[in-house]
Amino acid sequence: MKFIVENVDTDGLTLRAPPGNYRNSFQFDSPTPPVRGSNVFGTIHAVARKMEAVSQGGNYVEPLFGRPRRMQGLVLAQRDEHNELVVRVGYDVTVRLPPGQKASDFAVGSRVGWDNAAAPRFVWDGPSDPSAASGCQPAGDSASPLAQAVNHPGTRTADH
Repeated sequence: MKFIVENVDTDGLTLRAPPGNYRNSFQFDSPTPPVRGSNVFGTIHAVARKMEAVSQGGNYVEPLFGRPRRMQGLVLAQRDEHNELVVRVGYDVTVRLPPGQKASDFAVGSRVGWDNAAAPRFVWDGPSDPSAASGCQPAGDSASPLAQAVNHPGTRTADH
């Protein structure tokens, strides 16, 4: 998924997810951080304290600015072998469920919500040198739920 780097500091980076207004901060490990204002491609990974099925509300991240604490959205895919769900919350997030809960208990197309156990992590999908990524898109769409399903057996998506 494409993000725009808003800020880089010792704690991680703040990304904007166009076309939305979210400006969220994520953990990020790289010897060479991306340049402010550059386009970066990657995935967001979170760990849930407890996953809950919800019947009302839309896709959202709380707070709108800063470290995401609460997320809610539509399940796009299940990754049973890793006990993870891919959820659209305003941007796509791969979220690991806590012990005692199974990804297979939450159907593709259902709505879920959770509190993050820690700050979510941004995982770089672009070039190996993040400083060279300004305006650069990696080959293929490796971050899409359908691509994840193809590359990770046991993944179920809304399309498959």
